[in-house]
Amino acid sequence: MMLQAHYSNRDRDFLLTDAGLEAVFEVFDDLHDAASEGQLQDLTALDNRELLGWLRELVFTAQETISEIENRGARTARQDPFLRLVK
Repeated sequence: MMLQAHYSNRDRDFLLTDAGLEAVFEVFDDLHDAASEGQLQDLTALDNRELLGWLRELVFTAQETISEIENRGARTARQDPFLRLVK
């Protein structure tokens, strides 16, 4: 599966906002509802193998992004000097 960005800067700017991420969440929530109700064929033309591949890729990328953000935050916290008053 080859992943390429096929969206404009305007789309990216929207997707990386609260409203955009909420819209992405809604898509996944709808997908979950359809899967729970056995109605995936009404929501997507992808077969189960393709859909599972995309979902695994999305989850992996999300997990890696979380790790990078958390690790960068930890590195930044270690690099920032601070003053601690001791009595």
